[in-house]
Amino acid sequence: MEPLKKPYVEIVINGNVKIMKFDYNAVADLEEYYGLGIAEIVSKKRIGFSTVRALYWAGLKWKDKGITIQRAGNYINELVKEGQTFEELMEPVKEALERSGLFKFNKTDETGEEGGEVEGGSEGESQSPNE
Repeated sequence: MEPLKKPYVEIVINGNVKIMKFDYNAVADLEEYYGLGIAEIVSKKRIGFSTVRALYWAGLKWKDKGITIQRAGNYINELVKEGQTFEELMEPVKEALERSGLFKFNKTDETGEEGGEVEGGSEGESQSPNE
């Protein structure tokens, strides 16, 4: 039997361990920030610097109370200075999203697209709480 994985990922930034976890609130905050569903946010067509920064912000705020999106960008700057590539920056994000149980990444398809889906199969846009 495979041991249970922790529902978070540890990231070392400047010698400090940071905890990245995507609970329901983190995903909801991210969807609210973009006005899109999580599957659209992490689609390969959409991923860019702004998206990676927002993902770090949402994933780190569970433990790093009061983190701003700018501080998340500063953390990423430190990782880049340490030599991490764009793809390496996304590895802990993908792992933390999958460990959350709320999202699962699909394997790359024949067009080279890597997709994902929200557990339960829904890929629709998020709705405003007032709708």
